This record gives sequence, C-alpha cells and structure tokens, in this order.
Amino acid sequence: MNKGDDHARVYTYVPSSTLGVSIITAVILHYFFPVAIVIPFPYNLLGLLIVGLGVYLVLQSVLLLRSYNTTIEPSGNPSSLVTKYPYDHSRNPIYLGDLLIALGTATTLSSLSAFIAPIIFFLVVNSMIIPFEENRLQKNFGIEYERYKGSVRRWL
Repeated sequence: MNKGDDHARVYTYVPSSTLGVSIITAVILHYFFPVAIVIPFPYNLLGLLIVGLGVYLVLQSVLLLRSYNTTIEPSGNPSSLVTKYPYDHSRNPIYLGDLLIALGTATTLSSLSAFIAPIIFFLVVNSMIIPFEENRLQKNFGIEYERYKGSVRRWL
C-alpha cells in the first residue's frame, strides 16, 4: 500500500464522523453552554423539516450513485460521472444534505451555540473533503469533469 491509499482511507470516515460529531457538539453546546434561544417554540420545529429535507437529499443522491454502479465512498474510485438531478444543481448533494441535517438539528435545538456545529461541519467538508474528491474526479474524468465543474456550483 502506498501513502495515497492510506490518505484516501482516512477520507472514508471523515464526512460521516464530521456530521456525527457536529450533531453531538450541537446538542452538548445547547444543553451545557446555551448562549441564547434564537428561534422560539414552535418555529424551532421547522428544523425537523430541514432535517427531513437533508435526509431525503442524501438518500436520493446515494440511490442515484448506486444506480450508476459507482462508489458512494469519499475515498472510492468513481466509475461514472453522475450529472443528473440532484447533481445538476449541486456537485455535492450528499454533503449539502448532511449540512441541512446539521442545520436542522441546530434549528430544532434553537440555541445560538448549537449553530457553531454546522459551521464547523461546513468548514471541514469544504476545505478538506471536497477538494480531495474533486482531485480524484479530475484525474478520472478530465475535461468532462472540468465542463461539469464549470456549469454546476460546489454547493448550490
């Protein structure tokens, strides 16, 4: 095994771990270090809708990738460049769905401190995970990926 393989294996766990840690962090911050309630009841329950939208987006994206028999693992080697909905609106709909889950959790908890977690999730995924995946897609699909990247935004 080479360094690249070890590096890629680390990226297998980072996105889901980051989401899990973000949600746990939001809950801990809300209950142990609440700064202020910024969304009063019952409006905070809209966060459940946001979580539901995030779960739907993740599931739809994963099912589409599977239908193309390509990997859903961040460290995997993609065999197809999928550009159908929702990938025609976002190059990263799974991470967008994950971010919606984290934001929805923070909204439901409704304390200002809980919103730190989705920000951390976004920063980690946007600066570490997505660039790694984009490099792999660039190597695998070349000009086809360049065109796709030029026509579809990273997030929305």
